[in-house]
Amino acid sequence: MKTVSDILKTYWGYDSFRPQQLAVIDAVLAGQDVLTLLPTGAGKSLCFQIPTLYQQGICVIISPLIALMQDQVKDLTHKKITAVQLGGQLNSEEESIIMQDAIEGKYSFIYCSPEKLSQNSFQEFLKKIKVSLFAIDEAHCISQWGYDFRPSYRKLSILKKLFPSIPILAMTASAVPIVQTDMIKQLALQQPRIITDRFLRPQLKYSIQKVAVKLHTLRNILNQVNGSVIIYCNTRNNVSQLTQLLKAYQYKVDEYHAGLTLEKRKQTQHMWMQDEIQIVVSTSAFGMGINKSGVRAVIHYEIPGSIEQYYQEAGRAGRDGKKAEAILLYQPNDWDYWISVQEKKFPPIDIIKQVFQHLVDYVQLPIGMGEKQQFVFDFDTFCNRFEIDKMIARNALQWIEQEGHVSFSSASFKPSLVQVLADRYTIENFESQHQILGIVLQTLLRSYGGILDSPQYINESVLAALLQRDIYFVQTNLKKLQEYGLLSYEQKENQPVVQFNWNRAAASFMKLDLDNYILRKKAFQERIQQFGRYILGQDLECRSTFLAKYFGENSPQPCKICDLCTSTKK
Repeated sequence: MKTVSDILKTYWGYDSFRPQQLAVIDAVLAGQDVLTLLPTGAGKSLCFQIPTLYQQGICVIISPLIALMQDQVKDLTHKKITAVQLGGQLNSEEESIIMQDAIEGKYSFIYCSPEKLSQNSFQEFLKKIKVSLFAIDEAHCISQWGYDFRPSYRKLSILKKLFPSIPILAMTASAVPIVQTDMIKQLALQQPRIITDRFLRPQLKYSIQKVAVKLHTLRNILNQVNGSVIIYCNTRNNVSQLTQLLKAYQYKVDEYHAGLTLEKRKQTQHMWMQDEIQIVVSTSAFGMGINKSGVRAVIHYEIPGSIEQYYQEAGRAGRDGKKAEAILLYQPNDWDYWISVQEKKFPPIDIIKQVFQHLVDYVQLPIGMGEKQQFVFDFDTFCNRFEIDKMIARNALQWIEQEGHVSFSSASFKPSLVQVLADRYTIENFESQHQILGIVLQTLLRSYGGILDSPQYINESVLAALLQRDIYFVQTNLKKLQEYGLLSYEQKENQPVVQFNWNRAAASFMKLDLDNYILRKKAFQERIQQFGRYILGQDLECRSTFLAKYFGENSPQPCKICDLCTSTKK
């Protein structure tokens, strides 16, 4: 009989496991629940793939990252291992065929989202197949204390109720002790093994640079790096603008963000993996599940959303164990702006109630009515009508949804995406021959600055009002312009709706868990303060030891290579 080492060698070509990988695999094979905290690049996927192939059962992997699921399914299939993703990319007939094949034992790995797992029909399907393990990726999302809490993950608590004897492997790259405790509680793990690796990266040099002109400093850094580079920005527009600037300076660079087509993202990733380009400028959408050994620098061109996000992204440098750098650049006003953005993530209670009042006014719902009723909801139109800051509105609405008052469809916060592909000369010639389409195109160009340079989210309702036509007219003509090759048009997935889960109450009396709100906001503010200490270097001797202690490692030793350690030496 093959051993786990034989399986590792046969399919992945490695001669040995990393110490923590083998510890996780042994615990899973012993039927134990496991919570594992392994840093980015530590090979968490092998921890569920190897024991599944050894036991010859089916592993169900729950992940919020569609692109990562697709990549892992493709990788396993390439290795002649049967794997499939069940989700919105399939129609009902295709899904039925795959489910029947799974019941007959034709798949070893089934990937799905937490929303999929919460469906009663999917749970009934799972009862019919030979599940040997549930693997939960990004498991910190289940904790209300986590930096990336997602209400859909709460539904995973059903696993132990339905399948009490099947082990659960909960995986994350970063979780502070309070989040670890909450993960165990929410998933109802039974006497779990908690397996962690060291958070110190001996060859990774962390540095924070406060500069007057970031682009000048960035070019100096890039001119000295001999290897691949990832540069992170916070917004898609900033990614596109920085990419164009670097291209103008003759760097081999391309952009990556969720607003680009899947084909374009795959092309950029492939070129970077094959060293055809040196640099990828990206939002946080890039890097999950990508294992490239020659990354010599990860540069944060803007302050990321949290210390956990920063640590994960920085950790994509130097996975080969050789020297690498993680550099964060900021200007004097960046920190103040970052703080103002963070404050919008927890709107005051009175603002949340005000947004709820705007919501019921938007759908014209009287007090005492609305239970299980659905209404068309367009986020952009909503914000424009009531003149609300979009970030505050989004966070307030998500809090209202979390409290159970409403449910939003997946398309509610995802507008249509358009980019004009033709140059000015082509556009002028086209307009002279196609009067109506030319008017639609000009209205689009006047309404959305930068649409010639990068994809822009649009609101068909706004365009319809400007053109004094209906939405169908706008959508039809945008599709025609796409057929002519003048633009790319990704229409909303479906009609965005909001459903009220019970009869509407007056906004001033709406149910909110105030104690929970206060506790979560306090924890959130503490994380901001910790990140501030790290970035500003307040009372720190070593950046590596600060990060290691933050994630619960005991008595880490100074790295002797970060900017703080080297400045002390000097």
